[in-house]
Amino acid sequence: MKRKSAFLGVCLMAGMLMISGCGAKEESIETSVADMAEEGEHTEIYRDILDGFYTLIVTGSEDTAAALEGGEGVLEAVRAMEGENALERIGYSITDISGDGIPELLVGAMEDNHSGKEIYAVYTCRKDIPSCTFSGWGRSGYTSMGDGRFFYQGSNGAMYAIFATYAISPDGTSLICEDYYFTYEKDESFSEIGFYHNTSGAWEKDVSEELDLSEEEFWQIQEDLAKQTKSVALTPFSAYGFTGSSMAELPVTALFASDVEMDGLAWEEFLADREEAQEKIVFMAQSTVKDFQVLSLSLENVEENGRVTFSTEKLYALEELTPERPLLAGMTIHGTIPQYGISYVDSNGEKRNFAVEISGMDGSLILQEF
Repeated sequence: MKRKSAFLGVCLMAGMLMISGCGAKEESIETSVADMAEEGEHTEIYRDILDGFYTLIVTGSEDTAAALEGGEGVLEAVRAMEGENALERIGYSITDISGDGIPELLVGAMEDNHSGKEIYAVYTCRKDIPSCTFSGWGRSGYTSMGDGRFFYQGSNGAMYAIFATYAISPDGTSLICEDYYFTYEKDESFSEIGFYHNTSGAWEKDVSEELDLSEEEFWQIQEDLAKQTKSVALTPFSAYGFTGSSMAELPVTALFASDVEMDGLAWEEFLADREEAQEKIVFMAQSTVKDFQVLSLSLENVEENGRVTFSTEKLYALEELTPERPLLAGMTIHGTIPQYGISYVDSNGEKRNFAVEISGMDGSLILQEF
């Protein structure tokens, strides 16, 4: 039976700007032997951030994204990929782009040639403590222009467009605006759109110069800047040596019964439905959890920040799910929106909720926390 991806569709994040893929292809920025040595030396400094991104890419977890400063763009990208191999499509680079001798960490979208222009986040470190310099997402995006410069593009609604160029500060901790262009209504009648420019990075007419340009001339500036974008050499996260906690270390895992040796096991059993396409799924506890429930899920809302809300109905409950006695459940999984989930109280007393999905990458089961 063909198993379909159960990833949710794209949920655009709230924000100011939308990135667009403009411009001609440029040669990738080469990674030198010295750069490679730098990357190896500084990987440990950025280890927690890299582990966080790896976990976010694999799980698509909103909680992981919320805990990871600068993770919103990757969360959005992973959801947009809908089952494509995100570990191959998202990469990172550790290289000094500010020129201060301290390599920055860049996380971006991979293209076919192990490089990419779209940058989701940049980090630097001071006294071996990493921090986020800037991050972007679908409506507030950055692309690399090389030499520590970035092109910023997007919109804040149909009437408002912004594009700009920035350079990373000499210490790598912030962006310095070079040129900032935007559209804005000329007066309260909203009948005419004006074109404005400043070098402060402020979306304000009062501190900006109104440009005496035609609409065509204004957008030509954007097109010319987009053509200056350059690819950055990136290492795919599929090649990253992950050291943190993986999904397999959750207290409860889900496996197809056909992948589990059931001989000699005693188990609980529950049928959520009786459809012909029903799957047999084993929920196995790595450690005992309390108040284990099988849930029916109905999608209620997808917020602008990507947070998904389900209404739930309890279908089945156990006081405890133990390693010695798993649950064998029959349930049908189809379409792109999960119909079933589980919940339990973990060893920290926290109630956790998961949707049961099928990975579009390898057809395995995924417990997607919500």
